[in-house]
Amino acid sequence: MRIGLLGAGWFGREAHIRNLLLLEGVEVAAVSSRSQESLDASKALVGDDLLTFTDWKDLVKEDSLDAVIVALTNDQHHAAAMAALESGKHVMCEKPLGLTVKECDEIIAASQAAGKVLQIGHEMRFQRLYGHMKNMIDSGQIGDLQLMWCREFRGPMRPGWRSSEAKTGGTILEKNVHHIDLFNWMMATPPVRVSAHGGINVLTDREILDNAQVLIEYEGGRRATLELCLFAPFGGDCEIGACGSLGRIDTKNQALELLYHRFDIPDKNLMQIGDEGDAANFTDSSGRVDRGIKPELEHFVECVREGKTPLNDGASARLAVAVCLAAQESIKRKESVEMAELI
Repeated sequence: MRIGLLGAGWFGREAHIRNLLLLEGVEVAAVSSRSQESLDASKALVGDDLLTFTDWKDLVKEDSLDAVIVALTNDQHHAAAMAALESGKHVMCEKPLGLTVKECDEIIAASQAAGKVLQIGHEMRFQRLYGHMKNMIDSGQIGDLQLMWCREFRGPMRPGWRSSEAKTGGTILEKNVHHIDLFNWMMATPPVRVSAHGGINVLTDREILDNAQVLIEYEGGRRATLELCLFAPFGGDCEIGACGSLGRIDTKNQALELLYHRFDIPDKNLMQIGDEGDAANFTDSSGRVDRGIKPELEHFVECVREGKTPLNDGASARLAVAVCLAAQESIKRKESVEMAELI
């Protein structure tokens, strides 16, 4: 299976190329980047047979490729995914799927018309920690799920395009679409209303929000809350939890920690839920750990080979985008936003 990478920058090389090279029967055949330094670094990883392009539009025309991975800036996801699907290639697109619901709809329709796999880079679904949490919820170990929360206090995101409102689509869409996708996945009921507050309180040299509080209401009275701060100098261990009628789960993603306890017994179970095999603590050359990416890529290859619908498909990615946009709209309008307005 010959795969091309659109966007061979730091993340494209460290997360995608290095993990793809570990997969059996997969060849990293082509990359694109406007930076010659990135193209040279990609060749150093893959070998001299790697096809290189300075424009991703030329890469998607390469007939020898079976699939592409879109790892461009968010504002280019729609155009790149559409071009790749129209050229008959399977697509793994980094999150978010689009900057609008309309863009998501067009990409989904193009994948259906082409009969090609469309998978979106919500790799948190493939981290064993959250897979275990999802299984516990689905098996009734905390009873009827009522509340979820995510609390992430951390330092600023990397400088560059991630500080641009136009290129990212906004902080919540860029940063928190992962967490909102987890909420949607675990709640397993439709979101109906979003209320949010946020601002640029400290990082005033940037265009995007540096803090936010988001409340999402789901059918049946379930609710999820997100707290984000990007000017906290320490920490970064994202806390995600769930509470139901019988018990509670608390997780920390850097510590790989899951704490479970029920209300009817005094026991508390503290577990370490680590990744397996090559995916365990996969560390890039900066020392950062990106969990879930290798199993996510394995899933993509499996879906292409076997004609399966991905766990992180277009419909789920569309819903996550819609909730993020509703939150950002709520902050702008200073009022609650009904999901029916967007979807």
